[in-house]
Amino acid sequence: MTLNRSLIMNGVSAAVLIAALGLAGCSTTAGVEATGKTGWDEQGARMLEKNVVYNNSSLKRDLLIVDVKSVMAGNIMRAQATVRSKDKDTLPFQYRFDWYDSDGIELNSGAGSWKPLILNGRETKTIQSVAPDPRAKEFKLKLREPD
Repeated sequence: MTLNRSLIMNGVSAAVLIAALGLAGCSTTAGVEATGKTGWDEQGARMLEKNVVYNNSSLKRDLLIVDVKSVMAGNIMRAQATVRSKDKDTLPFQYRFDWYDSDGIELNSGAGSWKPLILNGRETKTIQSVAPDPRAKEFKLKLREPD
């Protein structure tokens, strides 16, 4: 009886852990990722290498990353992105910025909270963030549908 109870409890614990991991995965998955990385051109001028990846077909259909920029304010990187709703209806979503050093090591380790943003039909807004650390040379803007 004790062995069966132990097996049942272990099974329940495993099921709870799997469910929790599944929920955690849903809540942190970005539907859109816009990356900006500091680079240098042939003349030694700073430039921003940009990349946008859509991981969610409904966000790809409804949301457009119009522009991604960054500037250095002293030795701190500041990032900005312009987003536009392609839909005529209200579009709620969440976003956050993650920051990385020149070796691609995450500096804020997912500590940034998801911030809500609502775009009305065909509206364009600019979102921005300041790096938490002077070592930041790269950022990733993550967008997702609200929980």
